[in-house]
Amino acid sequence: MTERRLLLSRRRWLQALMVWPVALATQAQDKPKMRVGFITRYQPYSFAQSDGALTGFDVEVVRALLASMGHELEPVVDTFTNLRQKLQKGEIAFIGNQLLFTPENRRHFDFAKPYATIQLVSVLHESDERDLLSLDDFLGKKLGVLANTDIEDQARGALGKSVQSFARIEDALRALADQKLDAVLEENLIAEYYIDRESLPLKVGVPFTTPMRVGLAVPKGQKDMEQRLSSAVQTLVKDSTFKQISQRWFGYDVSRPRVAHSLSG
Repeated sequence: MTERRLLLSRRRWLQALMVWPVALATQAQDKPKMRVGFITRYQPYSFAQSDGALTGFDVEVVRALLASMGHELEPVVDTFTNLRQKLQKGEIAFIGNQLLFTPENRRHFDFAKPYATIQLVSVLHESDERDLLSLDDFLGKKLGVLANTDIEDQARGALGKSVQSFARIEDALRALADQKLDAVLEENLIAEYYIDRESLPLKVGVPFTTPMRVGLAVPKGQKDMEQRLSSAVQTLVKDSTFKQISQRWFGYDVSRPRVAHSLSG
């Protein structure tokens, strides 16, 4: 009888060992997924690697945010226009790129708190010792900008035909590196990313503005999602996980401004 009981106990123990990993795997698989939209070909924030896998600063941050909220990321990659439509139809929970608080965006979205400081900066050749602190300083000079953006509209309104637009900002930065332009106007993180990635002989000048108002876009009126994301962002930026992601992409903690903005612009 004793031997039989020992055999039964051993059998149950072995069965438990076999079931336990399966239960853990099932539990991991049961972690709810959240569909989040990301803008396609938007370096360094969201873009496909050579193997097709989605990567980028925003992608890594949102994945960490969702993990802290008990969710797994299911990315949906599309153009901004299509993502806006998907958000309005409830096909995605929010847009995982920080968007500017433009009047148009505010008509369509509510916003969570920002996790990265975005500022408009002048990019100069590393040999350029001039102080170019405002758009007025670029009068009569060649200024490169990304085409079809608010930055282009602002620059053309102030400087007119001396503004040269480019379909890709990296082409504008290469033209500046070849000294075909006097400067490029762009967001600080985008400029810093390309300068470092391509080892361009360029430097980021002082910001033209205080930090821009940006945030993750949620459907209008969904205060619960906005508050949950804002709370998760506040917690994450104090955590070493965010600092590691930030350091990996930009070399410093981007939740804080790197340099003060110009007061003379």
